[in-house]
Amino acid sequence: MIPFLIAAGLGALIGLERQLSEREGKDVTAGARTFALYATWGAFSGYAGDRYGELGFAVLAALLGALIVVEYRLSAKSSGKWGTTSEVAALASFGIGVMVWAGEPFVAGGLAVGVAALLRAKDFFHGMTMRFSDSDVRIFVQFAVLTAVILPVLPDADYGPFGFFNPRRVWLMVVFVSAIGLVGYVALRLRGQRGLALTGFLGGLVSSTAVTLGFSRMSKDEPRFRSALIAGIVAASGLMYLRVLIEAATFAVDLARILLWPLVGLFVLVEGIAVYWWLRPQGADADSDLEVKNPLTLSTALQFGALYSAVIFVSKALHDRFSDAALSAVGAISGINDVDAITLSMADLVTRTGLDPVPAAKAVLAAVVVNTVVKAVLAAVLGDRKLAVAVGVALLPAAVIGGAVWVAL
Repeated sequence: MIPFLIAAGLGALIGLERQLSEREGKDVTAGARTFALYATWGAFSGYAGDRYGELGFAVLAALLGALIVVEYRLSAKSSGKWGTTSEVAALASFGIGVMVWAGEPFVAGGLAVGVAALLRAKDFFHGMTMRFSDSDVRIFVQFAVLTAVILPVLPDADYGPFGFFNPRRVWLMVVFVSAIGLVGYVALRLRGQRGLALTGFLGGLVSSTAVTLGFSRMSKDEPRFRSALIAGIVAASGLMYLRVLIEAATFAVDLARILLWPLVGLFVLVEGIAVYWWLRPQGADADSDLEVKNPLTLSTALQFGALYSAVIFVSKALHDRFSDAALSAVGAISGINDVDAITLSMADLVTRTGLDPVPAAKAVLAAVVVNTVVKAVLAAVLGDRKLAVAVGVALLPAAVIGGAVWVAL
């Protein structure tokens, strides 16, 4: 008796959501009682299967399937709406009942809660999809192709001088960095452009340099939003330190261990300054006109792959012909434009070639320091005077601290 009661209760949970949707004017024809019966039918089908064999279960399952099909055709014909959400929920309720009878009440309970939550989230998902364009959807599909189709077929072998080019390894790094940027882009789309500081922080996942460029230019046209613009630039720049640490930890724990405290310290320092500016008047409610482009296109993926391969080649060549210290020069040059390529290439060298993680960490820190200075310079050149001073006060001390750590390593 207990399995039947549990099944009925879980089915009623799903049916309650359907009943609430009916009250909200949505086209729903079944409620808590009906879905409780669906789940109970599932438990009874499980009982029949145990008692009379597979045929007993199949007959009862087929009867319920036929009933749902008939009900669907009648209701759809009368209303003119041919959606199948409630019918699929009914089948899920049946399956939940079967799971309860099979001795999996906790799994069935989790599934029932998940189904009810998914049904209740209809408006959320509809609103979310309105924020994405057709081109965004194509980009998501492209990311799936890059990840699930291209990556598995690439050879995992080293080619070229010093064995610098490994197609699968290069593409794995492309996918990894693209995924980070895509997460930030999706977050911006879902959050919208309300709140410059938050926009800047999330934009740091896409490109902190792009945020610095956009916000610095904006400061001359919208000086009343200066505090929020400063907060956005500083927040995006601070997130860069955390992003570098995550990238290093993903592929080379020994490298990340050396970078941990310096980068965490810089992150806390810079983000603390960003919070200060965000809490000032107008910082939290300003609107942003910043256009953050989708970070995942085939051209950008290929460009990053080429940059990553070039950094690997130069790093291996310098390491072979000179010394570990030459890697910092590579890091400094790379940091003018990008910190991801040098971070991932150093992590790759530490993991695959046994490079000492200390000079690798110094190369990454050199890139971080240079990139931090570059953003301060961009703010000074493109922004108004007060924004330039504020961003410089936030970022230049961080660069000095990073440089001191580089010397100390």
